[in-house]
Amino acid sequence: MPSAPIRVVVADDQAAFRTGIVTLIASAPDMSVVGEADDGPSAVDVALRARPDIVLTDVRMPGASGIEITPALCAAGCRVLAISAYGLDGDVLDAIGAGADGYLVKTERPANILAAIRSVVQGDAALSNETTTAVLTALRQRAERTERTEPVPDPGDVHLTAREDQVLALVAAGLPNRQIAADLHISETTVKTHLGNLFAKIGAVSRLQAALWHREHRVQ
Repeated sequence: MPSAPIRVVVADDQAAFRTGIVTLIASAPDMSVVGEADDGPSAVDVALRARPDIVLTDVRMPGASGIEITPALCAAGCRVLAISAYGLDGDVLDAIGAGADGYLVKTERPANILAAIRSVVQGDAALSNETTTAVLTALRQRAERTERTEPVPDPGDVHLTAREDQVLALVAAGLPNRQIAADLHISETTVKTHLGNLFAKIGAVSRLQAALWHREHRVQ
């Protein structure tokens, strides 16, 4: 049996862009648009009703920003892909911090947008290597500013078990839970338990945050 189409909600206050994205997604045989919204509160309402697999949300919208609604979308069981007209900026970093699984700029090629949706739904992070480097640089700069006003945990004080390190490395490599379970010969439930434990230890609320932490503190 063919798998069910990826259920997508598109939230953007720019009608022309939203219509273009909806048309693009509708053209993909493995995707279906199940809702649209033009502001933050409406996006949350639509997501709660439609129960999509993923919400594409503009970072800046009236009523409540894409950043502000991301925790509610995550709590509703949706993956979140932030979209920004401004490229890498503080808003996008805040979206990642709020739990978004990735971000795109609105000038991305249509094929890349569809590929990013598929990747995020499968548990990957929608960031290229170049973008990941830029995000890490910006996060380090933000951390340096934060350290001037408040202490931050030393990554050296984070003690992961050998299995948690293995799971984290596979998450950073973009593998979904099913593949991680197969590679490590454990159950998906056990993978989720390890993820919950290591997320708590490193202060992450999403796979993207965990992948970025691994890139910064584990990759030499």
